[in-house]
Amino acid sequence: MSIEQIGVLSPHSVKYVIPYNQKKSKRYGLIIFNPHNRPRAAEEADYLKQSLENAEFDVLIRQWSDSEELHKEIQQALTDLAADCSLLFVCIMAHGSRGQLAGSTGAPIAIDDVLQQLT
Repeated sequence: MSIEQIGVLSPHSVKYVIPYNQKKSKRYGLIIFNPHNRPRAAEEADYLKQSLENAEFDVLIRQWSDSEELHKEIQQALTDLAADCSLLFVCIMAHGSRGQLAGSTGAPIAIDDVLQQLT
């Protein structure tokens, strides 16, 4: 699977790109959100899910709280979807700064580590 990072979006960004549908296989969206200290996270995830479904994606929503859980959810999705996935749109919703995601335990998670797992 090849990876193209469209960009790390800030909460103030309203731009994202959804590539054209390839007819051979399915397109999936994976939305992973951290509900801790983010009361509207589930609502935001549902809104994004609706947007992706309108673009003919099958969407999975997962929750995470720490690095171990985040990596586990990504690996499980990659394993489950590998057979017929032509495109995987991944959105990890979290606070963070300087190339790091903030988990509920306060331990930072490097975005580069997450991208490495996706390749």
